Amino acid sequence: MVKRVAVLLFLLTAVSSLWAQMPGGRSVEVSHKTQVVNGKNYFVHVVDQGQTVYAIARAYGLKEVEAVTKKDVHFLQIGDTVWLPCKGQTLSDGYVAPGATAGVNANAKASESSASTVAAAAEPVNLGPIATIRPRINPQSVVVSVMMPLNLSQMDKISTSKFDVEQRGKTSYKSLEFIQFYEGLLLGLEKLERMGYNVTLNVVDVEGTTDEDVERAFRTHNVAQSDLLIAMLTRQPFEKAAQLARDAQLFVVNPASDRPEIVKDNPYVFKCMPSNEAFAKRTVDAIASSMPTAPIYIIHSGAKAEKSALDALTAELKGHANLNYTLVDWAQQSKLTNMIKNGERSVVVSLYNQDKSKNRIYASQLLNKLSAFKSKTPYLFTYEDWAVQYNDVDFAQLQNLNYHTFCMEWDRSNSQHKDFIDLFAKRYSTEPTNVYAGMANDIILFFVSGIQQKGTDFFRSPVIACPAGMICPMSFSHSRADYGYENQKATLFRMTDFHFIPLQ
Repeated sequence: MVKRVAVLLFLLTAVSSLWAQMPGGRSVEVSHKTQVVNGKNYFVHVVDQGQTVYAIARAYGLKEVEAVTKKDVHFLQIGDTVWLPCKGQTLSDGYVAPGATAGVNANAKASESSASTVAAAAEPVNLGPIATIRPRINPQSVVVSVMMPLNLSQMDKISTSKFDVEQRGKTSYKSLEFIQFYEGLLLGLEKLERMGYNVTLNVVDVEGTTDEDVERAFRTHNVAQSDLLIAMLTRQPFEKAAQLARDAQLFVVNPASDRPEIVKDNPYVFKCMPSNEAFAKRTVDAIASSMPTAPIYIIHSGAKAEKSALDALTAELKGHANLNYTLVDWAQQSKLTNMIKNGERSVVVSLYNQDKSKNRIYASQLLNKLSAFKSKTPYLFTYEDWAVQYNDVDFAQLQNLNYHTFCMEWDRSNSQHKDFIDLFAKRYSTEPTNVYAGMANDIILFFVSGIQQKGTDFFRSPVIACPAGMICPMSFSHSRADYGYENQKATLFRMTDFHFIPLQ
């Protein structure tokens, strides 16, 4: 299936977590990533939208003249690189820069000649993952394979004249499970077509979940002969697809998994669901801005599944010296009750994660305990949306607890969401019932644009401008060079009048 395509999008490989507003440009998030060029230490900064060299230099504790660029400073674009000397100065987030390397004058300013030398020396450096990046399959078209369980051979077994709730969970019903993801892809492709980009779309129906089923689909449909693979698959099938993609030196996008381990030891994976670091940063930012003096209680159970989220949250909290937090094992829940009873109004962040049955019981118990504090009801934060996760949850309790979560809901107050919903309804005579459609739209816009605009260099530095028609911004980075990329953008919502309102 061939479509013509185009797009823009926003991705940022930032490694610091604090923002500094500087005059002469938009807020600058500093990077602690350094590079040695010609015996000198430099910070490596990727330009974001609206940033000026003046603002960037100030964020790094430097003067504008000290910033090193490969082009005229007045014509910087999103994704360009700026090198900034490390001289032991203090950055805008409080980080103290390392000094210059031995034998180098740490106070020397970067002159015009040294700027060109640094830029030329830095140009070939690969700041991306440890992965062999092969040439494009077809320079005239971006070749994208999509693997997903459409189960088209089962379509004749489904009655479309009425909705049969008993079909849910059966193999035949799975034919419709991800259909809106496919429909969202088509809408994204149409937008790209209007922009003039060329895309060859190879849709692969994966019928079955065994390794043999996945490998058969991968090989018989020539998936390896693609520039990119989008694998809308469940856990086991995705693991096999990711292994096959790595063997073929093919980058693979996972749209829906929240498991951080899918990027481990596979630099070819892009995980689109927000990382635990993104959740932690957004949670702590919200607490620091609106409840900076409230005691914070983090509930966990010691389960292995909680470790990554707990490590990311405590690391983020340690960067905010004014915030006071306490870890509470749910096995000692009476301790939590006493602390809340005897203290001021508090914040409870729930990271408890056992099996599905235990999680449901725990959620009910915690809501009952917290709701009992009538005069100083705590604020509740969860990473999973309990309003969706548990169909018997008490919405009145959530509302009473000023509930905050990272929900996957449409926000009609957001013009981008509304425009997409209206377009989807016009095209398919129904509104999108979940975010799969919007997720697919964003993925195809972002990745096709990046490949079309930057070629294979996109996989070394996946940074492009946010494309028109994209619903939610994404920003990718990886914690280790031999790991895949994780999305570092997460939107936190607060329940207000029984509706979820995104926090700005």
